[in-house]
Order: sequence, then C-alpha cells, then structure tokens
Amino acid sequence: MNEEIATWTDEFGGVYTADKKRLLMVPDVKRYRIVEGCEAVDEYAFDGCDKLEVLYVPYTFSEEEVDRVLYIMPETVGNVCTWDRPYVDEVYDVNEYWHEENDTIMDAYGVVYANGGRRLLMMTRPELIGKEYMVPDGVLTICDGAFEVCKDYLVLSAPRSIKVIGDYLFGEDGGKIVIRD
Repeated sequence: MNEEIATWTDEFGGVYTADKKRLLMVPDVKRYRIVEGCEAVDEYAFDGCDKLEVLYVPYTFSEEEVDRVLYIMPETVGNVCTWDRPYVDEVYDVNEYWHEENDTIMDAYGVVYANGGRRLLMMTRPELIGKEYMVPDGVLTICDGAFEVCKDYLVLSAPRSIKVIGDYLFGEDGGKIVIRD
C-alpha cells in the first residue's frame, strides 16, 4: 500500500510533512535552519546532501531526536547548533555563522564585524585595544565570546542600537558593558 504524503517545502528546498512536524529532505545548502515546530527528521533526509556545513536545530526537538540527528547526518556537517528558545532574526543572532564569508570588515583595533557593521564577531588583536573599547553606533549584535581572547579586564562602551549581547563575552579577567546615551 503506497500512500501519498502531503508535503510542504520551505524557500531553501527543505521538504516537510504538511504539518511541518517531520523533515523529509534536507536541501543541499551550506547552512540550514530546520523550521520551528518540527519535531523529527526522516532517516533518509540527508541523502544527497553534500554541501551542508552547519545545521540549526529548533527548540522543539527532544534531546533524543537531537542525538538521532547527530547519528544520521553526514560527516560534512561541522556544526550543529541547538536552540533552547525560538529562533531570533538572523540580524540579531549571536551565532557567528550567520554572515557571508566575504562580508567581514576589521577596524583599526582588530575587531571584526559582519553584515555591514551590524554584527560584532570577535576581537583578534587584544594588544591594540587596551582597557576600553567603544563599539560603534549602528551595531545591533555582539556575538558569543567576541572578546574572549582579551587578557585584561575590558570595559565595552556600547551604543543604544545594541539589541542582543552574546554569552561568555570576555576572557579570563572579565569585563563590563556600559551602554552610552
């Protein structure tokens, strides 16, 4: 008996059951975010998926299903990011993978930004910063661990435009953030 399954396809080519609870086919893209509300992945969903490097798993997956996905996905996937709350808009996402590789700029202090300067990714040259750093106006996100290579206590002066600040921001000596007027 061969039943036809009603499906729904997202804008990237991911195929789901009509209720979006099960992912049937992962598209062959570099980064893929499984839709919120999905709860399971079909055993053969990764067939023909060669480009995938990063997979984002929604908060609706159980720990058991996340473990199963890790078992069935291809070895090319270097990062699996699980969420414990609904996804945020990628403009505010503290995960550094949501930027194009050729869309980064570095300021005179060795701080790297992406998405037209809206996302602060990381500090690369702690010796250039000193004890205080002024985050430019217009930055929306400071990513997880952005200043973790900092060896001294650091004071960040951040603009009011900041919407999201990531976790584990500073290195071993810590620091603080001051939101300026």
